[in-house]
Amino acid sequence: MRLRIRTHSKIRPNLRWGFFYALSAIVILPSLAFSTESNSNNLFLQGQTLDLNGQIIPYVSLIFQESEVFLLSDEYGRFSYSSTFAENDSVFIQRIGYKNKMLLVDDIFRSRTIQLAPDILRMETVEVEAEAKSNQNLSILGHHTKTQGSVATDHKNMLARIPGISIKSYGGPAGISTLSMDGGPSSHTIVLVNGIDISSAQNGEADLSQLPLPFIESMSYIPYDITQSGDGGIDGVVKLETGDQRTHLNLSQGSFGHRAYDIYLNNQISGFWTSLQVGQRREAGNYPVSWDGNQSLRENNQLDQQFAALTLRKMIRTDLYWQLTAMSSHQSRGVAGLLWSPDTISHRNDQLTLLGSSLGWIRHNGSTRLRFAARNSDEKYVNPYLNVSSDHHLQGYYINLNDERHLGKRLELNTDLCYNLDEITSSSTSNHSRNSYNGSLAPAIRILKNIRITPTLKFHYSSELYKEFLNDFQIQIPIQWGPLSQMAWSQGEVFKYPSFNDQYWEPGGNPDLKPEETKVTTLQSRFDFRYIGSLHLQWQKKASNNLIQWMPVLSYWQPGNVQSATRESRKALWQLDMPGYQFSAFAHYSLIQTLDHERNLPLRYAPEQTSALGFTWTPLQFEINMQYNYVSDRISMYGYPQHVIIDATGLWTGSVAHTWNGKLGHLTLIISADNLEDTYYETIKGYPEPGRSYRISTKFSK
Repeated sequence: MRLRIRTHSKIRPNLRWGFFYALSAIVILPSLAFSTESNSNNLFLQGQTLDLNGQIIPYVSLIFQESEVFLLSDEYGRFSYSSTFAENDSVFIQRIGYKNKMLLVDDIFRSRTIQLAPDILRMETVEVEAEAKSNQNLSILGHHTKTQGSVATDHKNMLARIPGISIKSYGGPAGISTLSMDGGPSSHTIVLVNGIDISSAQNGEADLSQLPLPFIESMSYIPYDITQSGDGGIDGVVKLETGDQRTHLNLSQGSFGHRAYDIYLNNQISGFWTSLQVGQRREAGNYPVSWDGNQSLRENNQLDQQFAALTLRKMIRTDLYWQLTAMSSHQSRGVAGLLWSPDTISHRNDQLTLLGSSLGWIRHNGSTRLRFAARNSDEKYVNPYLNVSSDHHLQGYYINLNDERHLGKRLELNTDLCYNLDEITSSSTSNHSRNSYNGSLAPAIRILKNIRITPTLKFHYSSELYKEFLNDFQIQIPIQWGPLSQMAWSQGEVFKYPSFNDQYWEPGGNPDLKPEETKVTTLQSRFDFRYIGSLHLQWQKKASNNLIQWMPVLSYWQPGNVQSATRESRKALWQLDMPGYQFSAFAHYSLIQTLDHERNLPLRYAPEQTSALGFTWTPLQFEINMQYNYVSDRISMYGYPQHVIIDATGLWTGSVAHTWNGKLGHLTLIISADNLEDTYYETIKGYPEPGRSYRISTKFSK
């Protein structure tokens, strides 16, 4: 293996701008040569539901009158939908406690906000004085929904829009893929799909490769949520949503033997907004690599993924709604092994099944939500070389009750109660189960001019395992000082118990591990620059005790508690949205410093810098997307006098799409390219990723 001393990356990977300029010309020139007359609009619709004072209104119903699509804004009032809308299509908006409203889609597209007036039955004459306030919730750092022309986007490119993120993959389409934030372990980030935690209780990680590409439509990132009662989430929560789409058929084909299809059916049946999605993705997965001057073909990287998903939504009454999500994916894949120790016969089969249901009750003074979720996974790994055949079966059940209510004009109360049951049957850990209970109480007090103070008390309990009391504190300050519109500061404690693998894996499990405890301090601010976009700044420090890290011991790996570790990050996120010019852009940069106090070294797999930038332009019936993602070098393995280093990586991706609208429906053709400069890179040492690849997708929707 090539070893080098860790030094700060001063030079970015070679960008070969000539190729980029040539590609840009190829992409842009056709948009100037063609135009299509149409009575439809290809729009990416997103926004927020607010009251007349700019305060967030959660769980607002949006019903599209012509397409019969039903949307429900989330707890932050956000909604998003990407499709082709008929001209003059209208949206019926309703929420208990507020007056119903009817708006044209074009009006929502231009303003990006929906403001509702309170439905007051009796009141005396009053005078209302309102001032402009930013409606951006500072707890969210990054929000994105796939557009009509980006349906072929991989999860890694969509998630790369989050500041401080890095994706780790075992190479190629068949490799397991996880995410980490700010140089922390993958187990420190909670990943939710429609509110269902997909993290495995076996290793604490979420495998993104088990989520079919067309199943996920949008994502958002919450760096630190003080109202969440569950343990974990040291590095925040990534929320993935399935969204709403029109009925469609999508086909794609591309490099390295890529073939895929998915069918999405959307209809209203007996008052239920129903969507059914099925699909399959096949990858031959073999690709050439060059290492230490030798050329070879990366083999045994095939993937066959099949999936089915069902969503149901219903407004039982104007104040009562019900939602259900079910998804099952099955993966049959090769295991290519390390670059210097290739494996051409090992194989892995795994299946992930998710089921989640939510019943929400909306009141004049708040809302209550009862959620149930189940996660079931099976995995079988066979390695004839080592005579290994392992089976792992996990079951997880989750019940959550959340209540938010206004107690007068100055006081809000958020109560959260959770119950978790996790069970594992494994040839590597034997059989174990774990019950846990979590609760939080978070009163929010408004003082002076809407300054919001939120102290939080959390309780974690599991019989014979742990009992923890934690506390948090947050203050949010709306301010109008030039472009500065909001500031927030929070400090809290996060607790995480070891996973089943950490304690019971054979060989290497360590039953004497202590739970991880972390103090998180966050400072955020937002600047609104009107015509040149908005800027979100964040500083965050995480001080951890008993951090769990796996290290080599003799002939196997074993987890141990790092006595003390700190991580400090500085992040900037710029976003520009110009609907009048059919143009949007983003850019972010993160500077991350990590330190293992015991070794006086940075943490493994912790980059010092991450950044990304990109734009979307939709002239006429075209859509053009470009994105650049950068991750600096990081330590893969400690060594003396040198460390094993993963080199810095900068990757360009792009796509161009065109939509034809007709009486029978809408046809979209998408040409996309990944790793445009054909860069050799790794995210885990010894597992190279594919070079330049192309995909052609066609989507027919009604």
